[in-house]
Amino acid sequence: MKKLHLPALPANEGARLLARRIQAAYKGNLPLASHCMQVPVMTLQTLVDGTLIPGEELVRDIGRATQDGITRTHWRSRPAGGWFDADRLAA
Repeated sequence: MKKLHLPALPANEGARLLARRIQAAYKGNLPLASHCMQVPVMTLQTLVDGTLIPGEELVRDIGRATQDGITRTHWRSRPAGGWFDADRLAA
C-alpha cells in the first residue's frame, strides 16, 4: 500500500486531521508517513478509515508525531467537515 485511501466521509475528527497531515506533510505516501511518524502503515490506514480508535499508547504516538496536533478528544469528536475542508474558525 503506497497511497492513503479515504472512505467517503471521515469517521471522526482525529481521522480527518491525520489524513490532512499525511497529505500535507507526506503527499499521501503512507510508507513515508509511517517511517517518519514511527507508526505502522496498516495502523495509519485503519485510523484514517475509522476502523480503529486508538488507545492510550497510540494516542501518545500520534500526538508525538503531530506535535500534539491530534489529541484523544479528536478521536472521540465528530468530524469538523469533509476530508480537506478548510478548518472552521472558533467563534
